[in-house]
Amino acid sequence: MFRSGLILLVSLLCCLYSFAQDVDNARKHVQKLTAPEFYGRGYSFGGSDKAAKYIADEFKSLGVKPFGKSYYQDFNYDMNTFPAKMWVAIDGKELKPGTDFIPGQFTPTVKASYELFLPDSLLLNDTVAFMTRYLFEDWSKKMLVIDYAQTENKEIKMFYIKILYGNTRFGGIMELIPDELMSSVGGRQQQYPVVKVKREAFDRSAKSISVDISAKLRKKFAAKNVIGYIEGKNPDKYYVFSAHYDHIGTIGKGVYVPGAQDNASGTAMVLDLAAYYSKHQPECTMVFMLFFGEEAGLLGSSYYVEHPLFPLEKIRMGFNLDMVGTGDEGITIVNSSEENYAGEWELISKINDENKYFDPVKQRGAAANSDHYSFNRKDVKFVFIYTMGPGTFYHNVKDRYETLTFTGYESLFGLLTKFVERYE
Repeated sequence: MFRSGLILLVSLLCCLYSFAQDVDNARKHVQKLTAPEFYGRGYSFGGSDKAAKYIADEFKSLGVKPFGKSYYQDFNYDMNTFPAKMWVAIDGKELKPGTDFIPGQFTPTVKASYELFLPDSLLLNDTVAFMTRYLFEDWSKKMLVIDYAQTENKEIKMFYIKILYGNTRFGGIMELIPDELMSSVGGRQQQYPVVKVKREAFDRSAKSISVDISAKLRKKFAAKNVIGYIEGKNPDKYYVFSAHYDHIGTIGKGVYVPGAQDNASGTAMVLDLAAYYSKHQPECTMVFMLFFGEEAGLLGSSYYVEHPLFPLEKIRMGFNLDMVGTGDEGITIVNSSEENYAGEWELISKINDENKYFDPVKQRGAAANSDHYSFNRKDVKFVFIYTMGPGTFYHNVKDRYETLTFTGYESLFGLLTKFVERYE
């Protein structure tokens, strides 16, 4: 009896140790990928190349094979970047980049001062009166301040969003943001600056703003997907685990968006799955795809499906892992409520119930919100899984390693590997 109990205890401790190592690996990868040396895995200071090399080196150390001579799949596209120090002051009071303000993604190089024009609620909600003034007054030296909180009307909000991206009259536009600032990337420059300012950092009695922002449009930026595989006993059937490793990058010199949840977390899990299958030879070939350019419009995965490294019809199932560093409040699976995923949803639900992994597992229909969609357009079965819970600061400088709980890491890892074992 004692010997049986001792064996059980040792087995349990081994399982716990194995899980601890998995989480430790994930933490190590996320901490590394969000470090200052990677500059937010964006477009300045070689951040993207450093991240790609880190992933490729991990593949090599695990014995993951490349398709051909390299793990890299090269492509390019244009991108507007902000590699230099930027300065914004309202009535002479300097704002902090990343915390108090961020530039709009299409903002060009600009060094100028503007008079602020903040429409009162009456004018903001009267679009006819606003357009009359917009068309017949000289606004070239003024910056329009848009405060969407002044209206509940969705059509009026859309009216000002169209002004935001189609402005031909104002010298610049400021958006007041009520919650956390959310950075974006863009592949072009417009003729006027857009400055997004956190509402609490804006004094509504302010009269002027000074802006000094350096932007650089990088033509044909050299991007890389990083792809490898572990051959299975049945080498002609493939499963794909994907994540995007790119993020927003820098907001001027010295400020960057770390992108821990989005998506160093997904990158870490793909690397950990590669480590797992390198030690447990799978029945089918496991492919690990780390895409660049997701934040710019699914560009890396879109390029891949048009230039696949093996026939897409060989993919039995794909899993896109994007923002998986929490799990305290369950997970959501995009595509799982679609009719043609009924069998997959049934198996996922059964495995989850048996192992009590997540509560809840939420179903969601088709959506073009991450890299799975590029494969869906080619009729490849691919789901997108993301975790839910605190610690998510979307496209914000607060999206740091320290904010992630990794609560659902063990469960999601188990759900994925057990699904692959039992999928027919």
